[in-house]
Order: sequence, then structure tokens, then C-alpha cells
Amino acid sequence: MANSCSNLILWVTCLILAVCWAKQSTQSKKNALNDDNFDQNRIKSFYTSDHRKISVYNNFLLSSSVFLIRNYLSIYGQWEHSLEDYSNGSHFGEESPDHIMWKTFLNPEFIEKTRFGKKIIRAVNHFKEQQDGDGYHIYDATAKLIRRIDIPKSTIDAPDSEGDVSAILYLIGSWKKNDYGDILFYDDNKEIVGAVHPLMHRMIMFDSSIEHLYKPPAIDNGVAMKTLQIKLTKSVKKVKNAVQHWKLRSQNRIVGRKTTLSKLTTSTSNVIDVEKYITKRYVGPHGRKIFVLDNLFNENDLEKLRKIVKYKRYVFTDRFDEGSDGVSWVATFSLQDFIDSHLWDIHQQVAKHVGNRTTYFPYDVSCNLVQTSDKTRLHDDCAQVADQWTMVTYLNPNWTAQSGGETAFFERKGNDNEYITEVRPRYGRSVIFQGMIYHSARPPANGYNGIRYSFAVKMAEDEAQARVNRVTEDFSTYAANVEQVSSAIKIGYKMGEERTERIAFRSIVGSASASKSKEKEEEEDDEPSRRNVKGNQDWSEDDNENFENQPMQDPEYERELEQYRNPHKEIEKTSNKVAAKKRQELIDSIDRVRSNDKAMAKIQNDFERQINNLLQKLSGTLSKYL
Repeated sequence: MANSCSNLILWVTCLILAVCWAKQSTQSKKNALNDDNFDQNRIKSFYTSDHRKISVYNNFLLSSSVFLIRNYLSIYGQWEHSLEDYSNGSHFGEESPDHIMWKTFLNPEFIEKTRFGKKIIRAVNHFKEQQDGDGYHIYDATAKLIRRIDIPKSTIDAPDSEGDVSAILYLIGSWKKNDYGDILFYDDNKEIVGAVHPLMHRMIMFDSSIEHLYKPPAIDNGVAMKTLQIKLTKSVKKVKNAVQHWKLRSQNRIVGRKTTLSKLTTSTSNVIDVEKYITKRYVGPHGRKIFVLDNLFNENDLEKLRKIVKYKRYVFTDRFDEGSDGVSWVATFSLQDFIDSHLWDIHQQVAKHVGNRTTYFPYDVSCNLVQTSDKTRLHDDCAQVADQWTMVTYLNPNWTAQSGGETAFFERKGNDNEYITEVRPRYGRSVIFQGMIYHSARPPANGYNGIRYSFAVKMAEDEAQARVNRVTEDFSTYAANVEQVSSAIKIGYKMGEERTERIAFRSIVGSASASKSKEKEEEEDDEPSRRNVKGNQDWSEDDNENFENQPMQDPEYERELEQYRNPHKEIEKTSNKVAAKKRQELIDSIDRVRSNDKAMAKIQNDFERQINNLLQKLSGTLSKYL
């Protein structure tokens, strides 16, 4: 009986302790989320000669907040260049007097309702030292992406008479002093009042009338500096006008994105005499071919294509896997939309003319944006055993030879290598080449301030192969999005908890470290060169034999060919249960209908819709926790 009572007392004591610990943990979490610590976190203030102020706050945001904001910007997918014309890097729109090229304009009403938005408004009261600090509202929230070689200009956010306040949040990971990227603040006499270095979790607050300048990252720093700049005012009219302007801008973007290739390119389809448009031909080792075509597309098609790419959803990355092309900005098109368009009719006729099949079919349709700050890389578009073609069309009017941006073709991978040729961009020029040829899109010359645009279409041997290629490549996007949903829920639900903040911090810092690995040179390929004695001479009928058509009994070749034909079997495994289940479903479904064009089309189109729906779900999930 005594033992039973002792056990009961012990059990009750443990239960009480557990409840107390849970309450303490919950209270600690609430304190972490709500404790501003503005006095402690403000590390310095600068003043202009007329006593306007700049204050620097460290540890303003939790790691979980930075993690969620960064992911929201990535999934939100509204990065847009601020040029009036992407061919002219000196003509910026009215909303970009700072000449920062890439921005995301966020809904100020939404940002004001977020945790960090509310904290910024509270910080204004501290910044104003309780003097007239109430009544401020957010009227502008703009994410900015600054890269090396960018040339920002100094600007002010509002006249002094309006009494507005600005804040800049750093959304970066690890950042060193030699990475540069400082923000300079100027007095009216153009002398520097103060300089602030980028730092994770840091916030700068200043009177909006103070002139300031974003400095770009160092030339050897391939990582973009991301910030979120918030503007606040007491003017109800200013807030109302800003919200209306944002809604109009957002609506224009939605309408623009709904415009499809099939709707824009309405030219009548005709049989094309492809041969008359071919202006240059090259042959590399093993008879691999490159064709240059001029004036293939009419002016109407080109202009319509230029308009549609303006509103595309551009995805940015400064993290690159081995074998990637190193292009930071890419917009992808719906495969079915392209197939239904007049553009596919032209591409199809060209592929049939230069290739050995009548069944070539697209699996990757995209617009690539390359800037001077990019470090593009040598790569191939497909397995060396494949019979694929890639067709690239250049979209920049008034491009000159001095603008650079050539597409360079090489005999093989590695440093012990020779050029097959380089093709210079011209407006409307296309180059079609076999996908296994190693190539690289060169960045524009240093004197060119705009963006190099190109429309790229990759084509596989037949529709079934193209569809399975597309599904396989899309799965990595799907798996990443599923993992982001899972991480957002875990981190968002447990914001402020010590373990959660450690996980978020490691994720952000790890992401930055991985990005910097881009700058490492690729390992040298020691394989001896196998040069074709004909080099890059003009086309000869003697060179018609393709490497792919030569009899090959090599077991390694057969293994590579099998892997190429069934890439879905090599889809990378994932520890996420939802993604792992979808992976197995795709493998099983494709195995059943691998050679059926119609069935593969249904699988691919359905999966594309699932990915788009998942993006919307992720955006909503992230919004809830911001």
C-alpha cells in the first residue's frame, strides 16, 4: 500500500513538472516572438548635419523569420527586372531610381499584418524615441537582389517634409567583410554620414529623406545580396494610393502570365524551306552538327515572344549542381502550351530537316537570362548516347559583336579542349545543335548593362521519351517544394523555440555556403582529346554519319543507353514520405505506359498541374506563418 502511494505521488509530481515545463517552454517561445529588445539590439546611430537619423539594429529578426521570408520570396515567384527595355541596362523604370535591376514588389497591406511587419511598426516608435512615432503604416515593401557588377545609384525614398521612415532587412546568410555589399548614407553635401555592412538578422532604420546607396557584392562573390526594404508613412492618402497601385500592377502581371504562346503566335503555319535559312554549318568530333539559321522567324512572332517573356515567372538560383549551365535566371514554359503554338511547328520542321528522324519532340522550353555578373559553365544537354537537338533563338534587338554573349561550342568536356565554334547572337538568329555537344552561353561583355535573352527548346527522339524526360526533371522541383511545405510548417509552428531557431539558422547559412561553391572551378578532364581532323570546316556530305548511328556493342554504352531511355528509374530518392510516395507512383505509372505517347502525355500534363497547385499551397502556408 505504501509503495502504491509512493508511486502515485511520484507520478503526480512528474506530471506537474511536465505541465510546468510545457508552460515555461510555451512562455519562452512567446517571449522570443514578442520581446522586442530594441534598446539592447540597437548597436549604433548616425546623424546627418541637420539631425536626421540612421539606426542599426542587430538580431532584429529570428532565424526562423529570415528562413520563412526567403522561402516566401522564392515561391511567390514575382521577381521582375526593373528595366524599361531589357536590352538597355541604363533605362530603368520610374519605380527603380536606385537602378537595382531585380525586385519583388509585395502587397503592403499583407506585409503590415505579418509578425515582422508589426515589429517594424513598433520599431518606428523606438526609432523616433517616443516622439511622434505612432500612426505609421507600411506603404511599400520591395525585396531587392543585388549582384556583383551591378551599378546601383544613390536615391532618397521620400522628401523630408513628409516625415516618412524606411527600414532595410537583410535576408542573407553568412557574409564576410571582404564580400562588400555595404549601404552608404550621405549628408546633403554628398559626404558619407555612415556605412553599414550586411549582417544576418540585421535591420537598418532611417529617415526616408536621407540619400543612400547600395554597393554591390565583391567581384569574386557570386552570391546575391537579398534585402527587404520597407517604407512607412503617416499619410492615409499615400497608403491608399500605394495599395491601389500595387493591385493594378499585380493584376497586369496576372493577365500577362495568362497569355499563352498559342495565343500570341497566331501566324499561319506553312511548310518552310529550312535550307534557305541556314547560313552556317559546323561539324565537330564524330560528325556532331551545329546549324545557324537567320531570319527564320518573322518580326511579328519575335515581338510577341518578347512580350510574353516579360511577365514569365523567373526563378533565381546561385546554387549549381555539377553539370548545370550556371544560368541564374530561368523561366519555363508549359510543354503543352508550346506544342499547341505556331512556334513548335517551325521548330519541328527545322529539327526534321537537320536530324535523322521525323519524330523529334520538345521536353524543355525555357527563356534564359544571362547578365555580365553570371559565371556560366560548360555543359551538355543530354546523355552522350542520346539523339537530341537543342534550338536557341536570340531575342535582343540591336545586339552588336561588342556586346559579347556568344554561344561557345567545344569538342568535349574538360580543360584540355578546343572550340568547335562560337556563334554570336543576332536578333532573331537561331542555332540548332545536337544536345550532347558541350557548350556554354557566354555572359555579355562588361560594357553591356542589359540582359541577354534567349529562347531555348530541347527536343528528344520521340514524344514518349520527351514526356518521361520532362517528368523526371520536374520531380526534383516537386520534391523540393514538398520539402519546403514540410519545413515551413515545422519551423512556422515552432518559431521561437531554441531547436527550431538552430535548424533555421543552419539552413540559411548552409544555403549561402553552398552558393559560394559555384565559384570553384570544375575538375580538369584528363581524357585525351579526340579531334576530328576536319575540325570546324564547313559541312561535307562525308560527315553525315553520326556517332549515335555507329554500331556499338560496348556494355557500358548499352548501360548508358538504358539509363537514358528510362531516366525515371534513376529519380533521386527522398526521405520525405509524401515525395517518396509520389516518386514510386510515377515510376510505376511510367513503367506501365512508357512507349505510349498519349498515356505519357497525360502523366506529364497531370504532374505539371500538381506542381503548380503545390506552389500555390506552399505560398499560402508560408503566408500564414510570416
